[in-house]
Amino acid sequence: MRKVLSPLRYTAIGDSITAGIGAWFNYGYAHQYRDFIEKDWKTRVIFRNLGRPGWTSQELLHRIRNDITFFKAIQTADIITCSIGGNDLIQAGRVYDKTKNKKTVEIALQNFQRNFLSIDQSIKNIKKSSTTSYMIFYIELYNPLPEFPLARQSVKKLNRILHKAADSYTKIAPVYAAFLHHENTLLFIDGKHPNYKGHRVIAETIRRLDYKP
Repeated sequence: MRKVLSPLRYTAIGDSITAGIGAWFNYGYAHQYRDFIEKDWKTRVIFRNLGRPGWTSQELLHRIRNDITFFKAIQTADIITCSIGGNDLIQAGRVYDKTKNKKTVEIALQNFQRNFLSIDQSIKNIKKSSTTSYMIFYIELYNPLPEFPLARQSVKKLNRILHKAADSYTKIAPVYAAFLHHENTLLFIDGKHPNYKGHRVIAETIRRLDYKP
């Protein structure tokens, strides 16, 4: 395996999953994936974790477009990971619980698609000035409520939107399948976030995509 002598820059963006909620001491998938990079490539990693609990796709898009911290962290990154979309569906689900109107979820998915494709394009516009290769990993949503048909349909639809961004610079981590039928062992006590083992599974799923800088 080729040694990488200069440090790699890794920026993680997104919601509470990126922030590490559910893992011991918030040592979530992003930190664990950072460790994998250092182990696999025997190099130092300059790591920025910009995950924020509760963020929707709209909030992430706003920060990418308007926050210089995000701009610089993305511009200089060799590797970018992103988890987003869970809160979009959670908010829609709360409204659905009160109204039983499925159109609420459909509208949320339409809004997510618009926001997410803008997120992806904004990142790639920032990276146009990059003189080195880079890779973006978007993380599929898992389904914490597999017993509910609407939850299954909604998560699958959202993941299909994520796959629209796939190209030579962009890979989608197949987390949905990794969690399917293992929810009892991979979810935190709140039933929503991954536990430490779940975060580990996410990190390993990204690792298996085998990006070589």
